[in-house]
Amino acid sequence: MKKAILSLGCVALCATFALSTAEARPKYYSEFKDMYPDVAGLDEQKCNVCHEGKSKKDKNNYGMAYGMTLNAKNSKDVEQIKKALKDVEAKPSAVAGKTFGDLLKENKLPATK
Repeated sequence: MKKAILSLGCVALCATFALSTAEARPKYYSEFKDMYPDVAGLDEQKCNVCHEGKSKKDKNNYGMAYGMTLNAKNSKDVEQIKKALKDVEAKPSAVAGKTFGDLLKENKLPATK
């Protein structure tokens, strides 16, 4: 009986850690895609619109600017997400003289190395 309770406790603990580390933001990508459907390469980039590298903790310049504009962790509020997407357009990109919005209007991905 003690082994069964201990086993269940371990399973519950592992499940808790697994759930807390899964931080995918599919709502962010779907709202981005709805707002900017004609951006070239969007379907190939998916999460890399905001991320780069192997770890999702690594954000590109657009992802960092978007995160600071959104100012919320894992928001599911569609209006808040859309407002942040619109507001980040005004921020400067890595392309000299162009904002993220300028690149998006040209149907280009906003992030640059």
